[in-house]
Amino acid sequence: MKKKAYVFIKVSAGKLDQVMRTMSSMPQVVSAEGVSGHCDVIAIMRGPDLETLQDTILSTVRGVDGIESTETWIVMVPQPDTWTQEELNNYVAELNENELTAIKVLLEKRRGMMIQELIDGISEKVGDDKYDIHGLTVTLTNMTRRAEDQYRRENVIEFDEDMGYFLNERYLDMLQESLSKL
Repeated sequence: MKKKAYVFIKVSAGKLDQVMRTMSSMPQVVSAEGVSGHCDVIAIMRGPDLETLQDTILSTVRGVDGIESTETWIVMVPQPDTWTQEELNNYVAELNENELTAIKVLLEKRRGMMIQELIDGISEKVGDDKYDIHGLTVTLTNMTRRAEDQYRRENVIEFDEDMGYFLNERYLDMLQESLSKL
């Protein structure tokens, strides 16, 4: 979802809960929250492109029972989601042993790794023969949450059904540098 919009919604009396629940159930809505001020609800919406996002707002949102009016602000310059070297250094410094090992294994291979191959690589490096899919899931979930929630940046490890897990190419050299500082 590449485009983002803030939709300010004025709601009919007594319809706030209904409107918020309807909005929250829409797949394009990231969040819908009641606010004070000149509108009653602010919805954050995402779409693959500007035209689809606008069509969704015009055809779907405005048709919701209880919505009196909307005002839409399209994000033209989004917050950057790429890492600086300093941010990546801090992120890597906070990783636990399994998380660091996942990055090291992927850096060594410099290619995509299917799930079992990555599990085996991490297991071998940390000396834990009980490291399994659950361990990998916890490792990658924690890394993703930290990147997104704490740093508001994209994850450095990506997944593709055909290629498996791999490091985002734009960060290979930066990750190598971050690891060298540990």
